Amino acid sequence: MSLNLYKFRHGLGVALLLAALLNGFLRFDGSWRRFFTMVLVQLWFGQAVYNYARGARVAIAPGGMSKDANGQWRAMLAGFALFLYGVVFFLSF
Repeated sequence: MSLNLYKFRHGLGVALLLAALLNGFLRFDGSWRRFFTMVLVQLWFGQAVYNYARGARVAIAPGGMSKDANGQWRAMLAGFALFLYGVVFFLSF
């Protein structure tokens, strides 16, 4: 894991949280269900990226990888979570 990523881990977490909320607000069309679905799905994948950055367990759905798992596999899982986080920006719920 990059030392810079670890150094700015809390900033990354806040940025992921704010981006999810901003996306929810900008795409809000009066449906609270849609708003909360978009925000919660993004936060679900965002927490995996944040946990990778802080060196903790990377979890998506019921599975995940512990902090002692292979670093390359953990990075791939965090990258996949970040990809899915970005995909939600463009989905129409």
